[in-house]
Amino acid sequence: MNTLRISGHHYGQLKEHLFPGDNKEAVAIALCGRGTFNSNEQFLIQELLLVPYEVCDRKHDYINWPTDIINPFLERAAKRDLAIVKFHCHPGPGIHEYFSDLDDVADDTLFKSIQSWLDNEHSHASCIMLPDGRIFGRVFKGEMQSEPMHKVLIAGSDVLIWRYTEDGSKIAEDAQLRNRQAFGEKTVSELNKMKVGIVGCSGTGSITIEQLKRLGVGELVLVDPDYIDGLNLNRIIGSKRSDAESNVPKTEVMKREIDALGIGTKVTVFYSDISKREVVKELADCDFLFSCVDGAEGRHILNLISSFYVLPLIDMGVKLNADGQGGINNIFGQVHFVQPGGSSLLNRHQYGLDRLLSESIKRIDGEEHARNQYLASVSESSPAVISINMQVSATAVNDFLARIHPFRNMPNSEVDVIKIDYTDCVSYSEQMKEPCAFFNKWIGKGDIEPLLNSPELSRHVEKVY
Repeated sequence: MNTLRISGHHYGQLKEHLFPGDNKEAVAIALCGRGTFNSNEQFLIQELLLVPYEVCDRKHDYINWPTDIINPFLERAAKRDLAIVKFHCHPGPGIHEYFSDLDDVADDTLFKSIQSWLDNEHSHASCIMLPDGRIFGRVFKGEMQSEPMHKVLIAGSDVLIWRYTEDGSKIAEDAQLRNRQAFGEKTVSELNKMKVGIVGCSGTGSITIEQLKRLGVGELVLVDPDYIDGLNLNRIIGSKRSDAESNVPKTEVMKREIDALGIGTKVTVFYSDISKREVVKELADCDFLFSCVDGAEGRHILNLISSFYVLPLIDMGVKLNADGQGGINNIFGQVHFVQPGGSSLLNRHQYGLDRLLSESIKRIDGEEHARNQYLASVSESSPAVISINMQVSATAVNDFLARIHPFRNMPNSEVDVIKIDYTDCVSYSEQMKEPCAFFNKWIGKGDIEPLLNSPELSRHVEKVY
């Protein structure tokens, strides 16, 4: 499958440039990182070149532009094994979803030249944007063989997905009737085709999985390094006393319950923490990510995957401060939507670098962590009750649904964080406008080595722990 992923910021730039309102064609070029997973190839936009109108000959059904303007992009593509994606628009009335004869000639000339310059067998692509903002395209392989761009994903405040293949899980029809009544055939069909990653299968994680499987999400990827114990039985959906007695992995309990439901959801599980190369690659192949973790390291790596592979991410958290004597001081819940190019969990202060370092060292070398008095304390457990977890998880899943099927009275661009103060019975949303300089430099980098710029995830590192 060939997939193009675009951040909401870059999509907005493309749409504004390609449709300036004069009913004439325009063109833009994208420099893209690459991601591969099995037979899937991802084109991940890093940077745009908006070809100036004044250097083009523009008509409503024709454009001629100086292709040497992309030479700096070609030089960088050659050095870093990047992809070139050309965009142009079909603005006129009666223009439908197809490449015209003129498009065929122009693409043949351009991409033969690109392949000759780069002198390799890697793929590049040509895409068309229609007046409603929809994008379709084709991919040119090494010998100019053409394949469809099977999927285009916009990871913005609104998560847009256009699919040009019928592949996807077959979810039982009778299990989806009431979902269709609420969200319509189009959204339910999209849910059936989505691949969603959930990291953390405990308090909020198991409840999130329960909702997503019953909403008909076609494929779930579950990650958790822990097993069921007696302390989990008050809040993990599907867990049993026998699971705690046998130390059954949480991921296996989730898979067992998904399979038992029997409506057709595919599931892949990793009884592992997220800091494994195979886990990162599987999550990077998803359409959407959920963070249901307590610590800094999981949040950090998920935010990196979101940036490197241009994916939307929802993080959720619960803080319950008990007085230790059966009383409650306060209870808070938060749901954060993260999009590449925007603010991050780091600059929203959902974790700190000191805690990130401490957790990483504790996972890799527990003895060093114990010796180092300057490392932040890593809490092992905190109070947790299922009713609070359920409400926070439901808020997160409803935010996910609002991203793919906008139903709120305010635009999604105004909802980056939803905060709940249970002790004061207050719930409100916030907009986070400050981009994160650290994460934004990684947008669309894809499969660089080492993976996620982390030596621990290098293909050549032999781990001994």
